[in-house]
Amino acid sequence: MCQGYASWRTSPYVLPYPVGEGYIVSQGNCSSGGHSGAARYAYDFWMPVGTLVTAARAGIVETVIEIYQDGDHAPSHANLVRVRHEDGTYAVYAHLTHNGALVAEGTPVERGSRIGRSGNSGATGGKPHLHLDFAPCLVISAGECATLPVTFSNTDPNPNGLQFGHHYVAMAY
Repeated sequence: MCQGYASWRTSPYVLPYPVGEGYIVSQGNCSSGGHSGAARYAYDFWMPVGTLVTAARAGIVETVIEIYQDGDHAPSHANLVRVRHEDGTYAVYAHLTHNGALVAEGTPVERGSRIGRSGNSGATGGKPHLHLDFAPCLVISAGECATLPVTFSNTDPNPNGLQFGHHYVAMAY
């Protein structure tokens, strides 16, 4: 069961793409497949390869991986950017395109700043998308660290998180 969401009206998080753009949530919270168990609060957004990805919250870039080719669907071959937030939580922006990071490790990022380009690397099921999750640790694991329930302040009301199949447009914040 999905629960524990903070108010979307005061959420420090914004959608991970530029204001005015909108994308469909292709996999939401507490669903089957990769978004169950410790990863139950992750989101996937259908995005064409090369779509601009922006920071959902300010922080410092902790990890950049961009060596894998689009179409390389080995589970551990996802290009990603990981950002550490001021409160010690982390955001992971995964399945980026080859050489798709627009930031370097140690770089500070502001909410809404450019961090990468979406892709089709890693376990995407062959469908290009952006995977986004937030956690209190570096590596999500079944017994030690699980993803966090997150809402977004710059889109339609989402008191129980973003919903599968819905199209969310990023509004000014």
